Amino acid sequence: MKPFIEVKNLSVIYNLGKSNEVVALNDINLEIYHGEYIIFFGPSGCGKSTLLYSIAGLQIPTRGSVVVGGQDVARMTKQEIVNYRRLTIGLIFQNFNLIPTLNILDNVLLPNIFGGLIPGISVKKAKEILEKFGILDLSYRYPSELSGGQQQRVAIARALIYNPPLLLADEPTGNLDSVSAKTVMDTLYELNKKLSKTVILVTHDPFWLDYAHRIFHMKDGQIIRQTINRRRAQIRELSPEELRVSSGKIQERKKRKPRMSLRPLVYYLLNSFDKPIIERLEEAIKKRISGKIDSEKLKEILDRPFEKGGVGLYRQTAESLAQKIERILAEMEFERKEAFEETEEEEKVRRLRNFLLEGWSGNLKDFVQLERLDLAIKQRLEKKIDKRGFQKFLDLPVKKGGVGLDRRTARNFARKLETVITSRRPGAV
Repeated sequence: MKPFIEVKNLSVIYNLGKSNEVVALNDINLEIYHGEYIIFFGPSGCGKSTLLYSIAGLQIPTRGSVVVGGQDVARMTKQEIVNYRRLTIGLIFQNFNLIPTLNILDNVLLPNIFGGLIPGISVKKAKEILEKFGILDLSYRYPSELSGGQQQRVAIARALIYNPPLLLADEPTGNLDSVSAKTVMDTLYELNKKLSKTVILVTHDPFWLDYAHRIFHMKDGQIIRQTINRRRAQIRELSPEELRVSSGKIQERKKRKPRMSLRPLVYYLLNSFDKPIIERLEEAIKKRISGKIDSEKLKEILDRPFEKGGVGLYRQTAESLAQKIERILAEMEFERKEAFEETEEEEKVRRLRNFLLEGWSGNLKDFVQLERLDLAIKQRLEKKIDKRGFQKFLDLPVKKGGVGLDRRTARNFARKLETVITSRRPGAV
């Protein structure tokens, strides 16, 4: 099966090469297939929304590519990107983005009004979509008259007006209460299951992971792990390596010892309970971390009477506590990541590059320019080129293998670097 979406070596870097450089995405590679429900999961600032916006064509990559339906999104013409956003994708945001002065029906029809009329997109079709979502009777009301959950369903209806094959949802439940949030998530699930819509959801809440076929766990702009939800039939045949990956729940660690002290966690969760209950809960959490029980079994143990081996909590308390435990355990997953260590030479080059770019009003346009600037600095430090050679390399166009800076900037950078070099190594060439 050919992938519907292919992300290859994708990096998004803001203020490239400068001292305030921010790496939002770092060398992302993934494939998504028609009809899959995918979740980008991780804490705030991990890059999951940036990845979603790159697929939507709202974020230009610094390096790499995003190919959807055989087309490189970053290389599309203006008209192609307009058609892509209208006909291929439907966007759903945390904020509903409804026009307050338009009624619900007009909000749903808004893309067709501003985008130019397309045959078949009519009031009748808009009403059919609203009816499917159970909000047809609200057609002539205004957004302020609707609940948050109802407004989000209107936003989903608007995203579906052109019947796109791909739905991109960025924290769609972020502003909703738990009941409305579940209604919205169930709606997206039905669109995926019954209409075979490809759904990509961004969330930091582990409670929703079971809706997906696959989950990409993210941290610091990287995908650190992929998990498979065995409770959902997979769209494509899985490789033996993928089959060994656990479900969308917290990854099982049958042979791994807990990496944190349980008692502080237990006291944090149940500081008002008696010691026997705390000890029983500690044992249950220990089994959950080691993979001996899943989240459902944990909830059952919390609810089971104490005299029958359980913790003996009320059902509502047990469910709430189980959710808290799952959230905390999910956050623990992000605490392991090997730190990237620069060599002394790489650090020296990076510091000099930041020194050159500091105060410069321009910006490097892509990663190729950054790499070549670093190469030029390195060669100058190693005396493989002199000041004139350094300046010439900076001035040389990118197409000819240079950095592609204008002549004045190249000259200023050469002078600036030479000031540092001569102050450190008197008599340098």
